[in-house]
Amino acid sequence: MYSGFNRAQSRVGILVNKEIVEQVVEARCKSDHIMSIKSVVGSNILNTVSVYAPQIGLAKDIRRPSLEELDDVIQSMPYTENLSSGIISMGI
Repeated sequence: MYSGFNRAQSRVGILVNKEIVEQVVEARCKSDHIMSIKSVVGSNILNTVSVYAPQIGLAKDIRRPSLEELDDVIQSMPYTENLSSGIISMGI
């Protein structure tokens, strides 16, 4: 889901099924391109990260901030919590 469009940059979003939306306890936006939600599923805490980072054809010094932001988000999650698996395509 894209929530907006600004030239060549899009915003990111996460869709949550209405049956589990009440299990979401936190939503954080790192930038227009990276956001995460935290859900409590039974006795487990599940973190879901959504990333939109068009990288193809861009120089490494332009791509690096996106990678550093993603690393910040992942590193900020306690190791006792789960990170949902998925596909992150950054065209690196």
